[in-house]
Amino acid sequence: MKRLRGILGYTAAVLTIAVAVLGPLVWFGFFTRAAAKTSLRIDPAYTGGEPARTIARDSYQIVIYKPVQKRAPLSPIGSFVQIVWKPVSALPATVSEQLDLDGDGQPDCVVSFQAPRNPRATLHVDVKPLTALVKPMNGVSKESFSSLIARVNDTIVVRVPLR
Repeated sequence: MKRLRGILGYTAAVLTIAVAVLGPLVWFGFFTRAAAKTSLRIDPAYTGGEPARTIARDSYQIVIYKPVQKRAPLSPIGSFVQIVWKPVSALPATVSEQLDLDGDGQPDCVVSFQAPRNPRATLHVDVKPLTALVKPMNGVSKESFSSLIARVNDTIVVRVPLR
């Protein structure tokens, strides 16, 4: 009887450890599917919104996203348009592009920056407004969530603040 209690105790301990280790792996899929069925979405202020159009250059692409509007009056994140250059390996050393952000056929700003090959190099961007839509940026690195330049894997992301 004593031996049987010992075997049952150790078996229960092993099963408990197995459930503790494997349980989250099984339940993770369940919770992921359950969350996907809800209408929960990541705020565009964090994702940059949805791509609106892509401009193809000789060896790289520029993806211009739909404008992200400021949602709440007290929100620290202002309105912006996200622009992505990819791949970084195909960019010229100095990038200077006239871009139409609102799709009306007229350039709204000139975006200029250096595209160093070193992925750890600090990036700085200049944005010269050509219309009243865009706020200027001079030498900005990561000023705010709505006005920044960052290297993400093999892309360079620029967020241009809007008025």
